[in-house]
Amino acid sequence: MRVSCTGILAAFVLMIAPIETVADPKPRNAKIASSDKIVRAYAGRTAPWDEGCDGGIYFGGNAQARAWCAQNSESLGAGTWSANSQGELCYELTWYWSDRNRIGSSLDERICISHVVDRVGRVWRSWPNEPEWWPMDRSGGMVRGYKFKNEVRQTRNKLGF
Repeated sequence: MRVSCTGILAAFVLMIAPIETVADPKPRNAKIASSDKIVRAYAGRTAPWDEGCDGGIYFGGNAQARAWCAQNSESLGAGTWSANSQGELCYELTWYWSDRNRIGSSLDERICISHVVDRVGRVWRSWPNEPEWWPMDRSGGMVRGYKFKNEVRQTRNKLGF
């Protein structure tokens, strides 16, 4: 089975956006979020991907990122993530899948999500090439912990690494 990296990454951008909130323009007088604030919002949490995936990406406290999607359950994404002084959370994932008797993989692609803080301290985020800004509530739509750890482990074992 060959997995399209571009398709999975495009689906990620669409699926991680919080559906229950309404997008807005960038808040007035917003300031770039500090890297510490971004790390606190993401580290040790899973961002669920609901529509068309039923999976998510885990942002490990050790800068490791792991992704899995039920609709492509024979593949997994592995890579790293970081926050920078420009208010961006950036991650790079390589997707792995079984390709006959060997492991296929995609090229790494770097994705960066922008973050700002409004005048009352609430964090907002915007995905690449999107004009909308989404407010993050306390959890930011994130789930505490590594929600798909077992699925990633099972897929990794099936792939043989």
